[in-house]
Amino acid sequence: MRSAAAALLVTLAATIATAQTRPLQTEEASTAAMGQVLVETGLDGIAGEPSYLTGVKRARFEGPLLRLVFSPADDVELDLEWVVAVLSYREPGHETVKDAGDVTLRAKWRLLGGGEKRSAFAVRFGMTLPNTSFNDKSERPLGLGPDTLRAFVDGLFTLPVRRARIHANAGILLMEEVFRPHEQSDFLSYGLAVVLPLGRGWDAMVEVAGRGGEGEPGTEQRAEARAGLRFGRGRVRGDLALRRGLTRADGTWGGTAGLTWRRR
Repeated sequence: MRSAAAALLVTLAATIATAQTRPLQTEEASTAAMGQVLVETGLDGIAGEPSYLTGVKRARFEGPLLRLVFSPADDVELDLEWVVAVLSYREPGHETVKDAGDVTLRAKWRLLGGGEKRSAFAVRFGMTLPNTSFNDKSERPLGLGPDTLRAFVDGLFTLPVRRARIHANAGILLMEEVFRPHEQSDFLSYGLAVVLPLGRGWDAMVEVAGRGGEGEPGTEQRAEARAGLRFGRGRVRGDLALRRGLTRADGTWGGTAGLTWRRR
C-alpha cells in the first residue's frame, strides 16, 4: 500500500513539475513538487509607451529577466526576480536612457487542489523593491521607473476545462506615488488566461491582465493583452508572445521571448 501511495505521489509530482508562468503575467494556482528549482529568463519590449514625465511616446525595452523559483514544499513556491536593465529610446528630444531594473520577491501557497486534472486555489503575496532610478547621474529625471515600493496580495485560481486550463488572478496592489510623498495608489490587480495544449510539447495561450483604479503619473492604471506559444518537452522550454497595450499608459504593440529551465 505504501509503495502504491509513493508511486502515486511521484507521478503527481512529475505532473505538477511542469508548472510555469512565462510568457504570461497571470500566475497559475498550481505549485511545483518539493525540491524543484525553476529558472526563467526573457526579454520584453513595447512601442508607443508615453513617458509619465513628458507624455511623449517612446519605445521601452526590459531584460534580461532573471527569475529563480524554489519549492521548499509541494504546496509552496518562493521566487526572486530581477530585471537586469531597463532601456528607453526613440523619445523625441531625448537620448537613449537606461538603468538597472527592479527586484521582486514573491511567495505562493497552494491551499486547495492541484494537478493537471483538478482545480486549484492559492494565495500569493510579495513586494517590488525599487532599483530603477528616478534621476540619472546628473540628477536629470529619467522616468524609467517610479522608484517606489510596491506590495501586493493575490488570490490565484486554476480550472481545467477539457484539454484547456483557465487561470484567474485577483488581488490588491499598493504603490507609493512618485510626486506626492506619504501618499499611495491602491489598485485592483487582475489576470485571466487560457492555456491550450496543442501536442508535441506546444501550448497556445491568451490573456488579459492589468490593474484598475485611480492612478497618478508614474502609478497609472494599466491593462495588457498577450497571445503566444510555449514549446519544448524537456527541462528547457521556450516561449514567444505578442503584446498589446490596452490603456493610454501601456504603449501599443510589443513582444516577449524567453526560456525556462527546470531541475529537481
